[in-house]
Amino acid sequence: MKQALEQALEQALIKLLQDHPDAAVPPVVLTRPKEKEHGDYAANVAMPLARVLKQSPQQIAANILAAVVWPDAVEAADVAGPGFINIRLKKASEANVLKTIIQQAEEYGRVAAAADATKVNLEFVSANPTGPMHVGHGRGAVVGDALANLLAATGNHVQREYYINDAGAQIGVLAGSVWLRMRELNGEQIEFPESAYPGEYIVQIATEVLAAHDYKTLLAMDEDARLALIGQLAIDANMAMIRDDLNAIGIHFDLYFSEQSLHNSGRVNELIERLQADGVVYRGTLPPPKGKEVSDYQPVEHLLFRTTDFGDDVDRPLAKQDGTATYFAADIAYHYDKHLRGFDRMIDVWGADHGGYVTRVQAAMKALIEPEAASAAQPDVILVQMVNLTRDGVPVKMSKRAGTFVTLREVVDEVGRDAVRFNFMTRRVESQLDFDLEAAKKQNDENPVYYVQYAHARIAAILRKASDEGVVVGEIDDVDLSVLTSHEEQRLVAHLLAYPEALLRAADRLEAYRVATYAMRLAADFHSFYHKHRVVTDDNNLTVARMLLIRAVAQVITNALGILGVSAPDRM
Repeated sequence: MKQALEQALEQALIKLLQDHPDAAVPPVVLTRPKEKEHGDYAANVAMPLARVLKQSPQQIAANILAAVVWPDAVEAADVAGPGFINIRLKKASEANVLKTIIQQAEEYGRVAAAADATKVNLEFVSANPTGPMHVGHGRGAVVGDALANLLAATGNHVQREYYINDAGAQIGVLAGSVWLRMRELNGEQIEFPESAYPGEYIVQIATEVLAAHDYKTLLAMDEDARLALIGQLAIDANMAMIRDDLNAIGIHFDLYFSEQSLHNSGRVNELIERLQADGVVYRGTLPPPKGKEVSDYQPVEHLLFRTTDFGDDVDRPLAKQDGTATYFAADIAYHYDKHLRGFDRMIDVWGADHGGYVTRVQAAMKALIEPEAASAAQPDVILVQMVNLTRDGVPVKMSKRAGTFVTLREVVDEVGRDAVRFNFMTRRVESQLDFDLEAAKKQNDENPVYYVQYAHARIAAILRKASDEGVVVGEIDDVDLSVLTSHEEQRLVAHLLAYPEALLRAADRLEAYRVATYAMRLAADFHSFYHKHRVVTDDNNLTVARMLLIRAVAQVITNALGILGVSAPDRM
């Protein structure tokens, strides 16, 4: 309905401005008046034209009303205040959306992706393959997956991608940690350095490697070759564990992209050579790190990228003292590879501790991409704040499995996939999230996922009971919806009408948490309706209309929870 009203106003504006070829048609934005007596919708399209048409906004609004051809659902429209157009709809006209929802089912609110729709590369999680995922990784995983669902539902082609950081010093530490455990399992007394990775999973990997490879043969190998072999075996084991953890929370990727493959193929060095040829690389030293005493700082010459020419606050090293590429160099090569793969848009979901990294990556892409394409090649970076895990308000910090943190899998196993996914989406990503394990298991209104799912289960129970009592809806086109006149019924209808627009707004802002907020509000409206009204009444017309209403509510709850990757149970 809203779209039809907007289109009617746009056509009227085009007609009104046909003698003013230089005047741009202002965007039509309909809003809901705060006071119901002001109508169902209001538009402020006249005021922006006052200077162009040299008329008062009130006169322009009157001329618009004289030119507009409204859909049949409009009962009246008038000019109010300084030039607003207030629109009133016929009684229960908006309630026809209930029939649309039932007919479209899971497609309600979705936009089909055209062949030439935007191709989005969405990279998220990308946890180092050095151990299991912790709850902080889990929040980023859920945010990224829900955003991918949201973007796909609003007409985009989306590729989910995981960047495996399988190169660099942390892999050497991983290999060394496993080797020390292998030696310990073979009877040596080992003193573990603080840098070694703790946790049972290291012992498990060491045990698996020993089962597949002869210890004496490994012992006789060149140290670099031995650590390279163990490192790769450990990466494979950890990635299998990470994939299993992701599967437990319902997350799957289209592509796992290896950082090491960029080095092996020579693409990182090729990128550095290109930047050198472009004259944006030089040899120099960096100022001391912020907050460090200058007397303690020893300047070292590096191969530096002039990222300050492209918006960064300091130039960045591309190679270490030994000539090997930095992580930053590989990350530039990775983002440039995404561009070469033809994506129209790149979105990265990172932990909040990567905030200082955003500007330098964006600066690098500006240097690499032609100006006319640079804006499309700029990654949109979503920074996800940490999770504070508690149990009845007491912080939970340690894990036997990981040794230093609580793993995502432990949380999922304790409270369930739905509780984890929904609770992770109840706040903006910029805000830290307090997640209480005991609260997430409660079956009451304090648990947001239970509150929403219970609305769906309650509707299913009502419909089962009505069926048992012999209530028959018949053809939905024949249902008279004009009887849905109560405040609670009208509020539900308005909320259901807003669902498609709510998805588009959330996608435009890359804020998938808004879908969870919508679902909670819809559930609250339903519970309010349920406590004040019976669905099955002595009035058959009213009963059938209310059954259609709650069926539509259940369908939209299902659709919204589907975006979030959460189930909609019929029984609880």
